[in-house]
Amino acid sequence: MNASDLTTSLQAAVTAYFAGERNEGVLIIAGSVLAAALAAWLWAATRSSFAVSFGATVVLSSALLAATAGSLLVRDKPLAANLLQGIASTERTTVTAAEHERVGVILSKYRYYRYGAVILATIGILGLLLSDRAWVHGISAGLLLLVVAQILIDHYSEHRARIYHEHLSASSVSPHI
Repeated sequence: MNASDLTTSLQAAVTAYFAGERNEGVLIIAGSVLAAALAAWLWAATRSSFAVSFGATVVLSSALLAATAGSLLVRDKPLAANLLQGIASTERTTVTAAEHERVGVILSKYRYYRYGAVILATIGILGLLLSDRAWVHGISAGLLLLVVAQILIDHYSEHRARIYHEHLSASSVSPHI
């Protein structure tokens, strides 16, 4: 593979990865708004203690997810532009190595995200099993909804990051022309 092909391949990998991240971020924000609106509608329609605690948990979770997605959207645009520029420069090897390391760190954190999901799911299930109070069930249901959202988000994000990381790995073993 010549230098031009390698540069084009790397730029395509960067573009695809960050486009996927952007699409996921937009979907997370839209899903967060929808979930919060539905929780608010449930509270307004029933005004039960379950709906209030469920709604509060969903609104807080939605705000957390949307804020995280929004901050990543803001961070990713200049990061992608800098990577594309660096790949096209004489610093391609250094830029690719640094990005490979950054994505490797990201991949190493997914295990901890799963641990967090297990802890939240355990709290939610224990709340359902150990209490007969509606407000506890509302919080539990909200936590379990957050766990499902987090598992879905992390599944696709980790998959995309692994593919990107593998592409960066392959480019770093290619001959540097």
